[in-house]
Amino acid sequence: MDLEKMRKWLEITNEHKPSDFWTNVLKQKSPEDFFASQQDTLIYDVYQDEQYNFLIIEMPGAYEEELTMRLISKTQLNIKGTVTPLFPAKMELRRKRQYGEFDETIQLPEPAEPQLLQAQCVNGLLHISYPRLMEHIPCYKKM
Repeated sequence: MDLEKMRKWLEITNEHKPSDFWTNVLKQKSPEDFFASQQDTLIYDVYQDEQYNFLIIEMPGAYEEELTMRLISKTQLNIKGTVTPLFPAKMELRRKRQYGEFDETIQLPEPAEPQLLQAQCVNGLLHISYPRLMEHIPCYKKM
């Protein structure tokens, strides 16, 4: 995005409809900051079969020893950790991946019990699984 064009656009819009809105917004945060800041969110998929729920979470650069997981509620899993870059920032030419600390809560598809959660890091992916909690309906045999 060309920031000079954006500034010119703001000047033109303010000429036609004077307002302090953009001035106040830009005092709080520069235009570069709006486009540079991306929300740090984990990329994940959720799967389910008849017996288990599965979460596959992208975590390249995160070490299993540095991850912490806890159930906030039976349907909310909090994951904290750090994604470490492989090279120093001074070597960076282009960066799309996010590095640093993260703290995110994932909504689970069904309730979970903490002791039933299974987790494993494999090739930069965090695999989490837990059994589905099926309500047991008594079966009555006809006599």
